[in-house]
Amino acid sequence: MTQHALLQSALVQEGVLEMPIRFSVENQAINAILTKPADQEIKAIVVFSHGWSGFRTGPADILTFLARTFAKHNYASLRFDFRGRGESQGEGLQTSLVTMADDLVAASETAIKETKCDNLILCGLCSGGNVVVGTLKRIPQAKALLLMSVYPFSDGDAFGRDMHRTFHYLNVYWKKILRPDTWSRLFKGDVNIKSVFNVIFGHFFKKGQNKKKEGEGTKQAEQDSTQPKLPQAAKAAKVESRLQGKEPPKKHLANLKKEIPGIMVYGTADPDATAAEKYFGDYITENKLNIDIKHIEGANHNFSSKEWKAQLATYLTEFINSTKGNKR
Repeated sequence: MTQHALLQSALVQEGVLEMPIRFSVENQAINAILTKPADQEIKAIVVFSHGWSGFRTGPADILTFLARTFAKHNYASLRFDFRGRGESQGEGLQTSLVTMADDLVAASETAIKETKCDNLILCGLCSGGNVVVGTLKRIPQAKALLLMSVYPFSDGDAFGRDMHRTFHYLNVYWKKILRPDTWSRLFKGDVNIKSVFNVIFGHFFKKGQNKKKEGEGTKQAEQDSTQPKLPQAAKAAKVESRLQGKEPPKKHLANLKKEIPGIMVYGTADPDATAAEKYFGDYITENKLNIDIKHIEGANHNFSSKEWKAQLATYLTEFINSTKGNKR
């Protein structure tokens, strides 16, 4: 793994500097952005792990927003594109949770070296949070965890979660049905009945797609693919795959330790949050982990509004402030 800074720092906001960084994994370049306070000592370094299909800015630039907010509190951060994503090298179809784990390890080492700060905090969004948890034993420097909208491991086809999702949307559309303007739009032909049906029940007809999203795929999909499969990725997919109706695996949760505090944040409008909170919450309670679960009222999966972003930033910043070495 090699690394180097590409350009000098640029002042992007008052008190916030950013500079591009490049490092490599298996001879493939990974591009990143280092964000840090302009004139203050760095108190901690946060490494972001974006979602499966995203890149280093996060949806609606949420990771960029968080990075710059953290810098104003004297916390540096590194945002990078996983291989096969964004501006980093690599084939997208060869990306797996295993390759993402390798990238996260390298990014963490790079962040510590660039900032000369070993107070490392890992921050994961959606599948990026799964990568954080699954990779913890390979990153002993990690002091705390920030996890946003993280779902159960390999839970793409969980019937229980699909039922929660259906009930959630039925409740949403039932409230809309009771509104006079909905009936007016319906008679005018402005309401797409097929789209509504797909939102409520579509996930029941898409079995297997989420497995492919998480690097698992089906046996037939592997046979049909024209892309070469990484041996490690295939092995990981086999281990993590499960049959319909079975409980999502919890083996990776063993990486969560009492000595590593964390915060998990979910939006109340995320239809899949209930199942995820039970999955993680039960384990946290059973093992007496120092991990708190917070909610943002009305927020969706990606916390896409200005108000939700601000509330998320407040939760995360207050948590970092409270961790060992950062108390004020």
